[in-house]
Amino acid sequence: MIKVVLFGACGKMGRVIGKAIVDAEDMKLVGAIDPNFKGEAYEKMIGTNKISIEVKESIDELSEDFDVGIDFTEVKAAYSNIKKVLEKGKRMVVGTTGLSKEMIEEIKNLTIKKNTTTLIAPNFALGAVLMIEVAKKLVKYFPDVEIIELHHNEKADAPSGTAILTAEVLAEEMNKMNFQHKDATKIEKLPGARGGKVDSINIHSVRLPGLVAHQEIIFGGIGQTLTIRHDTSSRECYIPGVLLAVREILKRNGFFYGLENFIEEGEG
Repeated sequence: MIKVVLFGACGKMGRVIGKAIVDAEDMKLVGAIDPNFKGEAYEKMIGTNKISIEVKESIDELSEDFDVGIDFTEVKAAYSNIKKVLEKGKRMVVGTTGLSKEMIEEIKNLTIKKNTTTLIAPNFALGAVLMIEVAKKLVKYFPDVEIIELHHNEKADAPSGTAILTAEVLAEEMNKMNFQHKDATKIEKLPGARGGKVDSINIHSVRLPGLVAHQEIIFGGIGQTLTIRHDTSSRECYIPGVLLAVREILKRNGFFYGLENFIEEGEG
């Protein structure tokens, strides 16, 4: 039985994950951490009678032992939570986006120092992960590419972690080809009209109510374009990826960025 501690347990995403962990036959939720709901009965919050857990303010209040921590919070809280879990020599699955490169590097070094395992994944939707893998193959034939990512208007960061990861993966492939992107735009009548850039790849962010999480990758070629798109309609789409990560993280050591690492190794 995999013993799990969930950070951000009472948020919109946290409640969905918490319910999924409780329902999983090979997992046991031993801790629900959320300072905004300290003392609340977590079973009532997720609508189950399978557990009886009081929400804790921090992991420092938790007396139960655990195997894996899961974090879906915000940057400052996640940074602290991750380090506390790693200091205990436990494994960490991170879905919080917006961590800086410096934070990620420190987390990587601490993971190695403590001889444990960390997965930071910008996206746990399996469709989004596979979209990036498909795009990686397509860019060899259509190296002119731009990304449009669309999210709900409560998302704190832009562009999304998924869009940045996609651009980094594609840019790496393009650099292998020594491809030079040509863009005739000299004047932006509105600053930022061409979006942000990762290497030569433009990323455009849309934030509107009614959206969940969506991404388009548009490839351009002579006389044709090719678009691949991933859409999510509910937060439940992330659950298979999160549960996969919790199971697979017990099988390896080290630092991993992107769920595709676990999918590829898991299939092998």
